[in-house]
Amino acid sequence: MGKLILEEKFLRELDSLRLLSKKVESGHFQGERRGSRAGSGLEFIDYQPYQVGDDYRYIDWHLFSRFEQLFIKLFVEEKDLRVHLLIDKSFSMSTGVPSKIEYAKKLAAALGYIALVNFDRVGITSFTSCLEESLPPRRGKLQILELFRFLEKISSRGETNFNFCLNKFASRERKSGVAIVISDLLDEKGYQEGLLSLRTRGWEISLIHILEEREVNPPEEKGVVLVDKETHKRIETEVTPSTIKLYQKALEDFFKEIENFCEYYQIKYLRTLTSLSLSSLIFRNLRRKKVLK
Repeated sequence: MGKLILEEKFLRELDSLRLLSKKVESGHFQGERRGSRAGSGLEFIDYQPYQVGDDYRYIDWHLFSRFEQLFIKLFVEEKDLRVHLLIDKSFSMSTGVPSKIEYAKKLAAALGYIALVNFDRVGITSFTSCLEESLPPRRGKLQILELFRFLEKISSRGETNFNFCLNKFASRERKSGVAIVISDLLDEKGYQEGLLSLRTRGWEISLIHILEEREVNPPEEKGVVLVDKETHKRIETEVTPSTIKLYQKALEDFFKEIENFCEYYQIKYLRTLTSLSLSSLIFRNLRRKKVLK
């Protein structure tokens, strides 16, 4: 059995949640996200203990002969929700304590777990200046450990090309669904084009912007050498109260630009620091933004 990327107690707390989608809530998908129905276009994904009222036709008698307990087969329709997690693993994501990439991986593990226990189809793709590792979409609780093992192997490296990667991903996927993009958005080339390429191909987007404390509130220091971890550009400067004020004003303008863009294009946007507990992010902030329910 693979090493769990999240504690089992925390995973049990996640069982009460599910991902929200406008398409599902509006009835666009005809299939149930969880059920024990049979018929054309249905796929077997799991078992659950038989309860009074369940259709006895779907009892698995082979399991009964082994365990002397009744289980029924669970099926979902092919039109159920597709969820894809897109994780920025460029070198800038390696900063912070915990690092932004470790925070992103744990967040992706939690969201993937929530989707899988609700029988959504889940895939993952990491990216830098190009699309990197990819876990093909899969469904059912039996896939949880495989998803965790995949995430554990992801590590930061290379430069970012946010727009190119999201455009490439959108053009290669034949079916759309819910895209959850996790990134620090540190790319001089911007982010708008990539997000729009997903949106125009029918993806419902949640953008989770991860930052570390020092990026938002830099300490006052003298004789500082600033180094871009991806391009290795170096700038010698002094971090004074006046430079901090200018920096924070530029940062506020950047945040406002993202917020306005996402609001206009109906993209769910949430910004978080790695110092925020994962539990607070999931059970408070993501529910408030209607990413989860």
